[in-house]
Amino acid sequence: MKKNQFKPQSEKTFLVNNSSFSQNDSPLIKSSWVSRFFLLPIVILNLFIFGPENSRGQAISSVDDFGHCLELKDCPQKIISLAPNLTEILFSLGLNQQVIGVTRFCDYPPEARSKEIIGGLIDPNLEKIEFLQPDLVLGFRGNSRPVLENLYNRHLPLAAFNIGKTFDDLFQLITKIAQLTCRQEQSLKLISDLQSRLKIIDSSLSHLKLKNPRPKVFLTLYGQGSGLWTCGGDSYLNYLLEKAMVKNVASNLRGNWLTYSREKLIKDDPEIILILSQNREIFNQAKQWFLSQSVLKKIKAVKNEHFIFLDENLFSRFGPRLVEAYEQLIKALYPELSLEEK
Repeated sequence: MKKNQFKPQSEKTFLVNNSSFSQNDSPLIKSSWVSRFFLLPIVILNLFIFGPENSRGQAISSVDDFGHCLELKDCPQKIISLAPNLTEILFSLGLNQQVIGVTRFCDYPPEARSKEIIGGLIDPNLEKIEFLQPDLVLGFRGNSRPVLENLYNRHLPLAAFNIGKTFDDLFQLITKIAQLTCRQEQSLKLISDLQSRLKIIDSSLSHLKLKNPRPKVFLTLYGQGSGLWTCGGDSYLNYLLEKAMVKNVASNLRGNWLTYSREKLIKDDPEIILILSQNREIFNQAKQWFLSQSVLKKIKAVKNEHFIFLDENLFSRFGPRLVEAYEQLIKALYPELSLEEK
């Protein structure tokens, strides 16, 4: 990579983050009434969409987020995942033995790498998927719509999901997948654990004396073409920033991911620049790029060299590790804050 330029790092970076937007778009609560109160909407969602809990030998019927009706004769034993976040949810529900195929970008947990590779997010091998004869295929908005339509037309057992925005959306996604895979009990425990971690974070934040107005931040994904990629107001990353009590300078812009001009960045004058990077080396490259741009030197974040590294892999997956991403964000913004249960 040449210095002072933004260039694509690899196809992997673009496609992994495609799980956050389509190409057409420019946590310890003890067992108590509190836990049951937070889980009640999830249970109601289960009954409303799927009916009573399924067990082996009982048919499963559902409608996915694209209006597609799916009927399974039994709990699926051969599952293919078409997105990294879906793979992470499946493994979190204890379905590692049932997962038979994943994309080449499904690298977490490490066990996922041992599964059969069926291609990428936007270019899966449909013939290979058919050959594996799955009982269930899970797709996501990050997959191209033509690919999803092709899978529907081939009468494969596909359930595809939209991209959520909030933690509640994440819990609903986990619940839907758990219902399709007969893992309702595991999903309730997983969601309860995640909610407990969130409660600790939010409780810690409530005791923090925050600046008013909130600090302005600019979040960017380093290496995506010639522009500055950032998250818009419709993204779950903007939601995380809002929960973290900072102001995303791009929050007023529609969309999940979009390019941001230097001129607008100068006008918005963020105090902190958050950089999503694959590793520290790439983060330092991005940091040096900002410092080398004379037109950006008057921006507070650049002038004070206030850059924060965020793990791209962690933040680009709308799955269970999103809570870990939120924890990392809070620790980076407020290093003095303790996230221990009180």
